[in-house]
Amino acid sequence: MITIGLIITVVAGILLALSISRCLSLVEVLGLSFPLGIGLQTFLMVCMDWAGIHLTAQTVIITTFVVMAGLGAYLFLQRKQVVEWGRTLFKFGYPTVNWLWLLGIAAIVVVIIVNVTKTMYYPTFDTDSVRGFNLVGMAVAHEGTIKNLSIFTDVNFLPIQQAAGSYLTYVPLSQLSYAYVYMLGTETSKIVNALIFISFALSFYGVLRRFATPTLTALTTFFVLITPEMLGFSSMSGTNFTHAVYASLGILYFVSYFYKKIPSQLSLLWVSAALLMLNNWTRSEGIAFIGAAGCVLLWQSIKAKQYKQLICFGLLCIFPFLFYNIFLKVHHLESVQVFILKPFWDAEKMGTIFKEVWVLFKTQTYYGVTFVLFFFVALSNVWNIYKRRDHVVTLFLIILSWLFYTILVYQIDYIWDSILNVLRYSYKRFLFSFVPLVWFYIAVNHNVTWIFNKIDKFLFPPPYPV
Repeated sequence: MITIGLIITVVAGILLALSISRCLSLVEVLGLSFPLGIGLQTFLMVCMDWAGIHLTAQTVIITTFVVMAGLGAYLFLQRKQVVEWGRTLFKFGYPTVNWLWLLGIAAIVVVIIVNVTKTMYYPTFDTDSVRGFNLVGMAVAHEGTIKNLSIFTDVNFLPIQQAAGSYLTYVPLSQLSYAYVYMLGTETSKIVNALIFISFALSFYGVLRRFATPTLTALTTFFVLITPEMLGFSSMSGTNFTHAVYASLGILYFVSYFYKKIPSQLSLLWVSAALLMLNNWTRSEGIAFIGAAGCVLLWQSIKAKQYKQLICFGLLCIFPFLFYNIFLKVHHLESVQVFILKPFWDAEKMGTIFKEVWVLFKTQTYYGVTFVLFFFVALSNVWNIYKRRDHVVTLFLIILSWLFYTILVYQIDYIWDSILNVLRYSYKRFLFSFVPLVWFYIAVNHNVTWIFNKIDKFLFPPPYPV
């Protein structure tokens, strides 16, 4: 049952990915299949619960099959394009294999095997998962409901759930993905985290390969995966690594759309929208990434005097978040509001934020050389940024997303915890989302790309593969 259930998730994700875009590579489709599939299923679970359908493995799978049938029918109508996409899988060019690329791929495989083994071996142990995300998943699997879940509605739990910072108000992708695998009969929810890690490795490699040489892509993917703190948290039953996957890939596909403006690549915008939707379905603060992408799209729309794409993109991205909050409101599942809606100025609070953030950026035990190297690479690329406009939008999206998130942190009233704890722990984990973005920029900027073009030409025997 476990294997069948997970295969259904992956197949649903493949159908969804191909329904959105037929310009994804096979590696990208395989990498996006589980994240998109499990995201679709968790959304369906909320819809089913709202409609009064008891949540079990059978009902979730049947509902998934219904949606898969719809996606299959759509792809059948688009069969000409699907067949053309399939044919591209069998086009073999000159082999782009060299010893450095092989070494990078081997290192990636080793990291995946070690991390997945560690993930599946150790039980859930971190506090947030034991008393929050994993607990909610177990409860939903046992009781078959969200709106009437005992830990959300029982009078004995209400003081906890209605308090500020309650797990009740967390958007539900991680919790419901854990519930789904528990329904299938797994002993641990961490199979979700293992599959997300594998999916991320494939997806990041696939999207970076659009811009970089095979060697540079393999080495950069390896460096992303071994980022110390992010690698550690990837094996825990939390939300932070999963959110980092959706948020970073959503922005990277937006970058791919922006820099590959040919008709066949325009569908990458909707791949980006799907991932940013799920980013906001995993953690509410993912709105920061949607806002950054929205600003670039707004600027583009103003220049073109066409706003249809902007409106559709914005509505798609924020729909799941609005949907879940309406769901909570309708079923009277509410907690204390901690977000300060009106603008204000607190110099001491802002000073504390930037002081602690500076410490995080330069702490190599958390992020390795990621942010230090990013600073020096961006600095060395100033001439190309000015003269060539080299990946200005990529850099802008990284910085604007970070600024938007920092503003969100500033606007929160910390009545359940100290701001120092939030910065040193929650903010630290939120920066996982920027690790793939930063390494992507390091790889695709003009100077590094030029160096690795030379390296690949030296390592590959002629004729050099394009």
